[in-house]
Amino acid sequence: MNKIKLTSMIVAFFTFLLPSLSYAEAVTGKEYQAVIQTAYNYFNGAANGDQTLLSSAFDLEFGHVKMITENEETAKETIRTVPLKEFSGYFKKATKDTWEANILSVDIVDDKMAMVKLDFDTPKTHYVDYLVMYKREDEWRIINKTFIAKKK
Repeated sequence: MNKIKLTSMIVAFFTFLLPSLSYAEAVTGKEYQAVIQTAYNYFNGAANGDQTLLSSAFDLEFGHVKMITENEETAKETIRTVPLKEFSGYFKKATKDTWEANILSVDIVDDKMAMVKLDFDTPKTHYVDYLVMYKREDEWRIINKTFIAKKK
């Protein structure tokens, strides 16, 4: 009797549930595309020294970058905060190296907030960025960039 119940359940799963699972599709809506574009505007702006792209990606009024730094004298790690307005100024010229970026994940909440995990590779350093964005005045902007860097 137990074998018959189990067999019936397995048949029901494969007959009714599995076909519906196989037709699942990824949904990439307007907000998802806008968030992705904002992340790539940051990456391309930095790689090309393009201040216009950077200012379209960063919330220059409210945004910040947080990074781990090490005190040279004490070797103690601290967290340094830099306004995005200042940080964007670090990228005045296009790089001569090849940089690559891949978006590893995107999480959007209520079409108002997003988190993007970005894998960012240069010949000298590998970065993983977490980019937090808000949609404000109908535009997605990075309000916080937190990253880890590993020298090669």
